Amino acid sequence: MASSPHRSVRCLPGRPALTTLAAFCSSLLVSCAGSDGFNAATPARGPGEFVGRSTPLNDTFAGGVGADYAARSLPMGEIADWRACGTECQAHCAAQTFNNPLDEAMCPHLWGAGLDTRPVDEHEACRRMYVDLAGYFPTLFEIERSCLGRPADEVALRLIASDEFVRVNQLRWSDRLRYDNISVNFERIFDADETVGKAYRGLIRYDELVEVMSAHPVLTRRFDNAGDRAEALFTLFLGRPPFDNERADMAKLYRLWNNHYVDHPQLGLRLPDAFIQHACVDERGEIDPNTQGQCTSLLWGYNQVIIEPDFRAIDGRTWSENLTEAEWRVLQTPGRILSVRSEAWEYAVADVLEQYLGYNLSFYAPSVLQPLVEYLFAHGGDIRSIHYVVATSQLYRQSTTCPDDVCGDDLNPPAWTYGALKQVDSQVWLDTLSRFGSSDIGRCDRRLPSTRDFMQAGVYGIDVLANSEWTFNDEGVVDERYRNVARTLGGCPDNQVTTRFQTISILNTATQESFVAEMCNPGGASTSAVESARILPETIAANRALDDTVAEEVVEYQVRTYFGRPASTEERDMARVGGAACVPQPCDAETFARVLCYALLSSGEMLFY
Repeated sequence: MASSPHRSVRCLPGRPALTTLAAFCSSLLVSCAGSDGFNAATPARGPGEFVGRSTPLNDTFAGGVGADYAARSLPMGEIADWRACGTECQAHCAAQTFNNPLDEAMCPHLWGAGLDTRPVDEHEACRRMYVDLAGYFPTLFEIERSCLGRPADEVALRLIASDEFVRVNQLRWSDRLRYDNISVNFERIFDADETVGKAYRGLIRYDELVEVMSAHPVLTRRFDNAGDRAEALFTLFLGRPPFDNERADMAKLYRLWNNHYVDHPQLGLRLPDAFIQHACVDERGEIDPNTQGQCTSLLWGYNQVIIEPDFRAIDGRTWSENLTEAEWRVLQTPGRILSVRSEAWEYAVADVLEQYLGYNLSFYAPSVLQPLVEYLFAHGGDIRSIHYVVATSQLYRQSTTCPDDVCGDDLNPPAWTYGALKQVDSQVWLDTLSRFGSSDIGRCDRRLPSTRDFMQAGVYGIDVLANSEWTFNDEGVVDERYRNVARTLGGCPDNQVTTRFQTISILNTATQESFVAEMCNPGGASTSAVESARILPETIAANRALDDTVAEEVVEYQVRTYFGRPASTEERDMARVGGAACVPQPCDAETFARVLCYALLSSGEMLFY
């Protein structure tokens, strides 16, 4: 059983000279500094502490938004074929001047093939960019202030440099790594989350992220044997399971990992954690030539993962928090093996493409990957550069809709000839409604899916929750309203029996409509309705008599707030018709605004973007 003192002899990386000192440290595992205590505000402990820069790899990125490229004119009767780019197609693409490497790579499958993208709708493009890069729907005021009329390159750079962008991608990686503090020490989860944050602030290269995560307790503690850990590594960073020989060989480099528990002295909790079971060493703790082959991989060159035990080891096992930077580097050998393979970089690019476009572009046009990987290398492995390229590409910015007389009536066009239309994540939807309604229903913290043990752990446990994204209600317990709604809709997963999902179902629709009804209060029965000032223009009083002018002003205000665009003629007509049918007569502005609020916030434009 692991000893309870929480901080380790991190300042003593080697074997001490005095046997008595070794025995003392072995029994107590105390820090020689004695000041490295537990801090609930910054609980992260793990290999991520040893990586990172003080300044970003890049302050800006090459390329960006290009011109509105023209499609090649096809002879009469010729059908556009995006699968093969002949001589005329190649000549057409060679004659274009491309600014964005993704647009250039797609030319043989798009403009050169005689196909075209749809026009860019600035309101739609800005709204989409905010959802994907910042994680919320913006109001028209926000769009007008910071997006409309500004170069898309500038907007993308500003959003990528924001904390919201980092949080969006930390949330995405929390799903991929399946954060679960029932299975993994929460301090390791916080460390993994901060490491991901460093990658999306440009403070570490993508290959450094792969290396750290390949031997991170967040990954290794979730699995019971070396083979499963090797398979998880391949799935996470190559997007496929390993072949049998790859699994067997890589598993040798995971042989040392062991799942055990540690007693947290401040929290008084027994936490699941990762340990190193010293294998391939003899009884003196030195490399055993008879067994070292069990810890050696030969498939990708000669790679060996063996750590000789010292005074930190108890019963042949060393707690992962006591490992030195050099020892972490040894354990990260699997990540270094994968990070030099082009397959890992191509999968990283393909994953970003699917994140923004909503479909697997690399499946249909695999030739786009190599130019983007080269672009990523040109920016020092800064993964943010690919986010920038995709977000400023014509493929991403084009509209989802277009009149048939402008775009034609092709019944089966390739996905890249129209803008991405994606279902919004449940937490983006909830966060947006909370912003619109100025209501506080709490949050959930991706790093701490389970809060029960912390609530029972005394002042230190409460302190951990208080410094997280969880909030407390008036009774002093964790506010779970946000989580309960989100989990029904597929968000805030516990990553034990549920993971994040998106679906359209009767249950989802009923949950969303119930939440919107509680917020907008169209029937007047809600006890937590949004204030009338949040759904009415400043110039209109809640008790003002409803007429066509008031109805149009209200619909204009709400459409601008919720959809980030001016109201259409059809919506203004709808407002007048709805105002005339409003009951009970005579209707006032607030009654109409609450019904309209419910109609707009439960519409498809709030569920898809």
